[in-house]
Amino acid sequence: MKNHPDYGRVRRKRVGLVARLPVMALAVTVTPACEGLLEVAPDPHYVDASLNPAQLSETMVGALVDLNFAYDVWMYETNMFSGGMVALGLLRYTQSLRQQDRGGGQAGGLTGGGRDRRGPGVAYYAFLQQAIASSHAAQERILAGEFETISNPSSSAEFARVSVYNGFGLLWLADFYCEFVLYGEGPVHSSRRGYEMAAEQFEAARAASGAEEEIRLAATAGLARVNRLLGNDAQAVQYASQVPADFQFHATYSTNTFEQTNRIWFRTWGFGEHSVSPAFLNLTIDDTGMPDPRTATVHNPVPPRGDFFDVHAPVKVPSGSSPLIITSGVEMQYILAEAALGMMQYDRAVEIINEVRAMRGVGVEWTPMDMMSAAEIATKLVDERRRTMLFEGTLMGDTRMYKDRFGLDLFHTQVPQGIDVGTETCRALPQREIDNIPGLQVTGE
Repeated sequence: MKNHPDYGRVRRKRVGLVARLPVMALAVTVTPACEGLLEVAPDPHYVDASLNPAQLSETMVGALVDLNFAYDVWMYETNMFSGGMVALGLLRYTQSLRQQDRGGGQAGGLTGGGRDRRGPGVAYYAFLQQAIASSHAAQERILAGEFETISNPSSSAEFARVSVYNGFGLLWLADFYCEFVLYGEGPVHSSRRGYEMAAEQFEAARAASGAEEEIRLAATAGLARVNRLLGNDAQAVQYASQVPADFQFHATYSTNTFEQTNRIWFRTWGFGEHSVSPAFLNLTIDDTGMPDPRTATVHNPVPPRGDFFDVHAPVKVPSGSSPLIITSGVEMQYILAEAALGMMQYDRAVEIINEVRAMRGVGVEWTPMDMMSAAEIATKLVDERRRTMLFEGTLMGDTRMYKDRFGLDLFHTQVPQGIDVGTETCRALPQREIDNIPGLQVTGE
């Protein structure tokens, strides 16, 4: 209440009222019918958990904003860690380090901070936890029947929507963190458990009969992704086959304020302190020498803020208001291509590669040197997926999965600063989170 802009004025009025109460008591007898007449209704523009809790529309918008605001910061941080982006100088390059680190920028803002801050202290871990907590709180309020316009809470469109939000938040947390907690309390969860919890959220969304089609498809795509990451390939294919190839589910941004601006754009186009990684620069279509439009960049759109590398800004994210794809039918097509390859349907796998190419502006079809070479097609499929879905939220999870399941290590080992970055494949639970939870049992080093 003390943060309310009228707190001082309200408090002074209350003091004056109390001073006059003895006099008023001589002339006024309060009857049951008069009870509440002296109470002042809270300002409807001021949301307070107890005095004036958010209504349904505010709750839904808040959960969506928290999800979107976590996604672009998470995208930036995971690309720094997994090799999609680099820093240009000696500032912030440490975000690329694959080393055990419970401190630093990842924990900054765990108990504060905001998107108006330029540095890594905007706290991707904190934003992600906030998004998960926000959607979870919305679920609890819906199921508790707090909103009278929702007659069947667990089957409602609103419950399905915030369940999808919660599912993706959990998925992103599990992608990046070897270990994490939820809602500021133990126990410590593994990445695998995070994926399983995300799947539970997506299943809850699909089970809601009132779910909007976009949300139902997003939940289905989410289930395909987490099952693939869990190694449940048959289930992944089952879900992926239900999503149209042209489907896209976005996080949206705006240039109305700095806080609303897409952080991938800001880091590259807007401020020039980061760049698309060398691993994704100057890529061509097969052996044609033609530039690949999926990974096209603009060289130094702003002066670079660093001495080790130039700015290469992604054409894919041309504006501070550019949306970011959370999941898509294209992602699902690649899951189907992997399945076709596993069933030795090599021609179908190649066909899907070329269909996705055409969808994403590549007018050249690829033909393997040996149509019966599973290794050649598999290598091409991995490369095509990485190029096509750069900045679409899959690089971190994919890179971990390729190394863990197939021994294919695509993590970066150096950055423009010329140092070894280490060998870790995921982040540790931040020390500030550990310190905030008495008695938490953490088994990691």
